[in-house]
Amino acid sequence: MGKSKKSKAGGASDSAPPMMPKGSEAVLQITTEQDMTSKKSDKVDFESFYLKQITAEFADDLDKLRNAPDFNEKSVPLLIDALKLAARNYSEEEKAKVMGRVR
Repeated sequence: MGKSKKSKAGGASDSAPPMMPKGSEAVLQITTEQDMTSKKSDKVDFESFYLKQITAEFADDLDKLRNAPDFNEKSVPLLIDALKLAARNYSEEEKAKVMGRVR
């Protein structure tokens, strides 16, 4: 009735994770967190740069929208979200190229 797991040579069971030195997990976790922070920082940098550029380029059009009779306080978050969404259309490679030229 009770099935027992057969062990592989050396006594390790099928479900046992591979042995890793204790310090490796910490290094892996720190490296992953740094990569994520770096990517998030790059994303914020590009998004900020993109929003500044797009609002400067289309300032007249944004003023027309702002002065439209149907523009209200609910329109502002919608407009910001739309502009941020447009910034996400660029690939990581394109973002890196743009940010490399800016810095």
